[in-house]
Amino acid sequence: MLKLAKEGLKLVVTIAVVAIATVSALAQQSFTGQGRYRVEIVATGKALDLRVEDKRTVQQWAVGNARNQQWDLVDAGDGFYFITSVENGRVLDVEGSRARNGSLVITATRGNSDNQKWKLADNGRGEFTIISKAGMSLESPAGKRNDGVALQIGEPHGLENQRFRLIRLGDVEAKIRPREDAPTTPGTAVIQAFKGKGRYQIQSVVSNHFLDLRRDDNTTLQQWSGSGGLNQQWDFEDAGNGYFYIRSVESGRVLEVAGARDGSAVIAKGQQIGRDSQKFRIVDAGNGQSLIVARNGKVLDLPNSARNEGQSLQLWGEHRRDNQRFIFKPVDTTVTMSGGRTREPRDSRIPSRDTAPVEQPYVSGNMTWRGRVDTEVLLEVRGNSVTEKLIAGKSFNNGRFTFSAAMPARELTLRIENKKVRGTVEVVERPTAANGYTAVIRVRDPQRDAADYEFVLIW
Repeated sequence: MLKLAKEGLKLVVTIAVVAIATVSALAQQSFTGQGRYRVEIVATGKALDLRVEDKRTVQQWAVGNARNQQWDLVDAGDGFYFITSVENGRVLDVEGSRARNGSLVITATRGNSDNQKWKLADNGRGEFTIISKAGMSLESPAGKRNDGVALQIGEPHGLENQRFRLIRLGDVEAKIRPREDAPTTPGTAVIQAFKGKGRYQIQSVVSNHFLDLRRDDNTTLQQWSGSGGLNQQWDFEDAGNGYFYIRSVESGRVLEVAGARDGSAVIAKGQQIGRDSQKFRIVDAGNGQSLIVARNGKVLDLPNSARNEGQSLQLWGEHRRDNQRFIFKPVDTTVTMSGGRTREPRDSRIPSRDTAPVEQPYVSGNMTWRGRVDTEVLLEVRGNSVTEKLIAGKSFNNGRFTFSAAMPARELTLRIENKKVRGTVEVVERPTAANGYTAVIRVRDPQRDAADYEFVLIW
C-alpha cells in the first residue's frame, strides 16, 4: 500500500510539472521578445496608459485600442528592454531619476539610464514582473483600482500589483515618427481619422450630430444634425507644438475655452495669436475616433451624452467615453463648376490675423449688392471684393456689387440699408484684425421660392 501511495504521489507530481510546463510554454506566446504590446495590470485589469493631458505621466486606464496604450519593447542589451510609448516615442523612466519606493513612472527622452532599462521575468502563469536595471519593480499602487492612478516603482515582491500580462500587437515599426500612421498591408481597410491641418466636419460618436456654430449668436458651440453648412465646417490651423487653432469657416472666429473647471464653456471668439485658451490638440482614441483636448488638459465633452439638437458643448476631465469621442470628416474645398469642372478657391477661408493688412485710415463709403437668393447665403466683404458662399437652398451665384470706395482695413461700425428685401440681411461679423478685416453678411430668405435682393452696406 505504501508503495502504491508513493507511485500515486509521483504521478500527481509528474502531471503537475507537465501542467506548469505547458502553462509556461503558453505564457511565452504572450511575450516573444522585441515587439509592440499592450501591457495589462493583473491586480486591476487595466492597461498601462500614457496620460493625454501631459504626454508624460504613465497611469492605469480601462483597456482600449488607442496608441497611448501601445508600447514598443526594444532590445537594450543584456536581456533588458526599452519600453517605448507609441504615442510620443519616449521611454519609461522614473521621475527625478531616483529609484525610490513610490517614485512616479514617466516617459522621457531615451538615454542610457538604468531606470530606462527593464527586464521581464515570467512567473509561469502568463504573468510578468517588470524590473528596472536599477532593481525596482514597476507597480500600480496597492488597492487603487480607478482610472487615472499613476504608476510607480517599488521594491520587488511579486504580488498582483507588480504583475503584468503582455498582449502582442505586432512588430516594432521602423522609422515611424510618433503619431504617424503605421503602414498597412495591401487590402487592409484603413479607418480615416484626423490628418492634421485642413478643413473638417466633426461628428459626435455618441449622438451622431455635428459640431455646429449657433447662428443666432455666432458664439455658442453646439451640436446639430448634419447640414453641410459652413457653420459645421472647421479649419484646423497650426498653433505650434502639436496644437491647433479651430476656426469656424462661416464666421472666421476660433474656438476658445472659457475656463479650466469641469463644465466650462467652449465658445467662438476673435483670434488672438498665441493665446493658450485658443489652442487644442487632437488625440487618437482608436477606431478612427479622436479626443479634442484643450491646452489646459480638459477634454471637449457632450454633457450627459445628450442627443438633442442645440445642446452646447463643454470641457470636462478626461474619461474617454463616447461623449468625448469625435470622428473627423475631411471637407473637399474644391468648387464644382458648370460641366463638372472643379477649381480650388483662391481663398477658402477667412484670412487669419497673420495675413491681415496693416490697419488703414478710416474712409467712409458703401457697397451695394444685388442678387437672387433661395434660402441663405453668406457674403464676405473685404476691400473692394465680395465672395458669395451658399449655405442652404439653390445656388445662383449671380450677385453684382458696386463700391463707392474700397472698405478700409480697420475695425468698422457697419449698418445695412435695405432696398429690396423679402427676408433678412444682417451683419454677422464685423471687420477686425483677427478675421483679416473681413465683414460677413448673412442674407436669409424665408419663402420656398427664390427672390431678388438689393441692399447697401454702409461704413
